[in-house]
Amino acid sequence: MTTPFSRRTLLGGAFAGLSTLALAGCAVGGDDADVALSNEEVTLRFTWWGSDARHELTQKAIDAFQKENPKIKVKGEFADWQGYWDRLATTFAANDSADIIQMDELYLRTYADRGSLMDLAKTKEFLDLSGFEDVTLQAGQAGGTQYALPIGNGAMSLVANKTLFEKYGIALPDDKTWTWDEFESLAAEFSTKSKGDVVGVGALGTEAGQITNYARQNGGDLFDDSGNVVLEAAVLAEFWERTARMAGKGAPSAESSVEQMTAALNQTWLVLGKQAMNFNYNTQIISLQAATKDAELVLLELPTVDSAKPGFYYKPSMYWSIAARTKHPAEAAKFVDFLANSPEAAKIIGVDRGIPANSKALQTLRPELDAPSEQAAAFNDLVSSRVSTPPALTPAGASDINNLTGRYVQEVLFDRQKPAEAAQKYIDELKTAVENAK
Repeated sequence: MTTPFSRRTLLGGAFAGLSTLALAGCAVGGDDADVALSNEEVTLRFTWWGSDARHELTQKAIDAFQKENPKIKVKGEFADWQGYWDRLATTFAANDSADIIQMDELYLRTYADRGSLMDLAKTKEFLDLSGFEDVTLQAGQAGGTQYALPIGNGAMSLVANKTLFEKYGIALPDDKTWTWDEFESLAAEFSTKSKGDVVGVGALGTEAGQITNYARQNGGDLFDDSGNVVLEAAVLAEFWERTARMAGKGAPSAESSVEQMTAALNQTWLVLGKQAMNFNYNTQIISLQAATKDAELVLLELPTVDSAKPGFYYKPSMYWSIAARTKHPAEAAKFVDFLANSPEAAKIIGVDRGIPANSKALQTLRPELDAPSEQAAAFNDLVSSRVSTPPALTPAGASDINNLTGRYVQEVLFDRQKPAEAAQKYIDELKTAVENAK
């Protein structure tokens, strides 16, 4: 999911803060061992990132698991996002990683390609995947191997301030059929009717999820299954041409757009009532609505190039993975199974890690969801018939893609580079980063 802080990576390529050679030290796998429960008491290490509230909920889930499985002890290790990946890379390089790892799409392939993660198919006796659709499971696969289990599902959307639409007498769009040109006109209407007090939308194309959706609407993608950059420069240039055109005319000025890229959630213009729409994954409406005062937020589908190609795919909020070197694969799988399938775990964790990707867990939670959470779940249902195979995982070397994207968007916004020039340089730099990480 998009976060309000910088997604600096310490893994691979031109973006590296830690040598890929160091990470490669964890490439020797240990997942060919027998996957069977021990007769002795075992201790598992479990690592995750998140807020203090997440830590408390996760510890409650650990306690519930240990009560059911007294011979399996689980030791929690957690950090905030920025410190998490540094520590994770260090522990893997030292062959001292945790057994169960909370994983993100930006880093999944980096660890999978280096043999650091277990093939979850080897744990099928202890890990039930029947509650997951194939299109969901595919989002945790690299080369057809299930290295990670999606925890939550989301899809790119527009979060809209319905109260602002009503205030300025602007009708919500028919989001099943609207085009990018109609979207641009609608955004400009807010600037006009509010006399500059409100903009229609935030800057376009500032992070990889938006670019991926736009590429898929145009019949392309960002990466292929081999980890190559396949994004067409002309498609990205077209997207960023609209970004430049809308700055100060339906979207914030260049200066304000840059400030918004790193703003804390409670300081974003959408939350402050200065912006009518924003690109977010649908599940982010939960935290956005909680932070927004005296306004009702709703979800809209993205505009399309062609309504027959909506570009929808499920983006996992995060994943569960098991380290290839774990000495206790059966117990680790049993714990992941509890987190993914147990009604008790579902009720404890709730939607803290997103709308559950497991249909059984969602069914358990659904009667208790608050209005924003139900909106997010309903949006997943709404687009389910149009969700296609997920895009290829972000390859090693490209994990800092959102910072890279933001840097080139600034070049476009301040007219230091024309969209076509910026698009080509962006793709060239991305290709170099991926090549350097191989």
